[in-house]
Amino acid sequence: MSHIKKVEISKLFGELDINWYLDPKVNILIGKNGSGKTTLLRLLRNFILSSHGQFIAKNLIDSIRIEFDDEKYIYADQDLEAVSQLRSSNQSSKQHQAMNKLPSDHVVYKTQSNIFPPKKETPFSDVINLCYINTFDTSIEDFDVSESDKARNGVNTELDVVLKHLMNDWKSYLLKVKILAEKVTGFFDEKIRQISSKESADENDFQELKKLLNEKTDKIDDIHFYKNRFIEQINTLFADSKKRIDFDKNNAIIFRNHHDQSFSVYELSSGEKQMLIILLNVLIQENQPSIILMDEPEISLHLAWQHKLIDIIQSLNDSCQLIIVTHAAGVFSKGWQDKITKMVEITRQS
Repeated sequence: MSHIKKVEISKLFGELDINWYLDPKVNILIGKNGSGKTTLLRLLRNFILSSHGQFIAKNLIDSIRIEFDDEKYIYADQDLEAVSQLRSSNQSSKQHQAMNKLPSDHVVYKTQSNIFPPKKETPFSDVINLCYINTFDTSIEDFDVSESDKARNGVNTELDVVLKHLMNDWKSYLLKVKILAEKVTGFFDEKIRQISSKESADENDFQELKKLLNEKTDKIDDIHFYKNRFIEQINTLFADSKKRIDFDKNNAIIFRNHHDQSFSVYELSSGEKQMLIILLNVLIQENQPSIILMDEPEISLHLAWQHKLIDIIQSLNDSCQLIIVTHAAGVFSKGWQDKITKMVEITRQS
C-alpha cells in the first residue's frame, strides 16, 4: 500500500459526512478554523495506528473507511452494543473495569480490514508506513523530561523533545546506511580481489576490474544519496544565517556558525528546528512508500522555505504521499494549485 485513495467519514462532530478522494502524491487541505481539518488529520493517524478488532477513542464520528491504492481498506464504526454488554456485565475482568472507567465522551470502535486475516490483531501500521508530523512549539512542563536533559541538552520545548527522539532515529538510520555500505563494499572487494590475485591477467580482466570499480562507486553513492541530499538541503536552507550542519564524535547532528563554533540542535530557532524535524522525518522513511501527515507545517517557517517545502520533501522521498493541513494555502499554491482541497468541497450535512 503506497497511498490513500479515498476517505469516508460518517457524522464528524455528529453532523458532517466526509467523502474525500486523494491525490497519490500531494494533498493540501484548507478550511476555516473549527471546520474539522486538523481533527480529520488526527483521525487518519489514529485509525491507521489501530489494529483489527476493537479500540476506544473519543466520540467524534460514527464510522470511518480508508481505502488504499491496492483495493485494501480499513474500516471502523461504533460498537455501542459491546459497551452496553461490558458495562452491564458482572465480570471483574480488566476489560470490564476499563469500560466502567470509560469517559463519557469516549466510545468503543470495532475495526475491520482486508489487510490481515480477520482474527489477526496486528497494527495496521505494520504494513502502512505512516509518518505524522506536528511541529507546534510549546513548553514541556507537562512532558516527562529529565532535569539532566534540560540542563545538558537544553531540552525546553516540545520541538526539543521531538528532536531528542529524532536524534536517536538519525543514529539508527546512519547505522543502517553503514551496514549496507559495508555489505556492498565487501561484495565488490571480494570480486576485485579475485581478479587482482590472478597470476596473469588479460584485457578482459582489466575491463571487468574497471567495471567492478565503477559499479562499486555507483552503489556506494546510491546508498549515501539521500543522506547527502538531506545535508545539502539543510545547508542551503540555513545559508542565510551562516549555519552549516556537522556531526560530533558520536555522529549526532550539530551545527557550526561562520566562526566555526559548534552548537546543538536545541539552540536553533523555532523555524530551523521545525524544518530539521520535517526533513529528518522524511529522510528516515528511507525513500519507501510512505503516507506523511503534516499539521500546519508553515508555522514558524520563513516564507521562502514555505514555498520550497513540498519540493524539498519530494527530493528526499519521491515515493511519499503528502497530506498537508494548512491555513496558508497560498504559500503552497506555486505549482500545486490543483492539489488544494477545501473542507467545504468534501463535506456535507448528515
